[in-house]
Amino acid sequence: MHFLRITQEHPYLAQIRMWYEESFPLAERRTFGQLIQLLDCPDMNLCAILEQEQLVGFIIYWQWDTLLYVEHFAIDPQQRGLQFGQKAMQLLVTLDPAWLVLEVELPTDDISRRRIQFYERQGFSRNPFAYHQPPYRADGTGIPMELLSIPAIHDQERFSTFSKQIRENVYERFYPTASGYKPIG
Repeated sequence: MHFLRITQEHPYLAQIRMWYEESFPLAERRTFGQLIQLLDCPDMNLCAILEQEQLVGFIIYWQWDTLLYVEHFAIDPQQRGLQFGQKAMQLLVTLDPAWLVLEVELPTDDISRRRIQFYERQGFSRNPFAYHQPPYRADGTGIPMELLSIPAIHDQERFSTFSKQIRENVYERFYPTASGYKPIG
């Protein structure tokens, strides 16, 4: 298995778009057009997940000095149960960030509980601090979620620092403007 970073138009984007839009409600993602505009951002990585050169999923992550933040991750629904998600997470860990962080929905139903259990089996820890996914639009509202990490975050100050870094560099930095959706900075 390997990740193929996509930085420009690519044939895989049509399938990734379908999974992206089916897997994540609009409040929890950008429009796909907005995502495409971010492909050349050096800290954003939109990667096709390939198993024996077959597209089996995608991952979007942001990488900074000590923090790697997973924004979106999905495996082809037809390929689930074949351990591709587990392999992808193992591959992500080999990037060796000091901190690996991702958001998950609160455990309110069987699907969200199973998702959290999946990440816990991959070595992620639930952190005991309140978290809201920032909105993808300037006029939106945050969504209560949990921030999972490798390793666990034990102090509020570090948790707040990471939350602020994610909010500023993934969300607020790219709010649409009246003249269009342009990355700032």
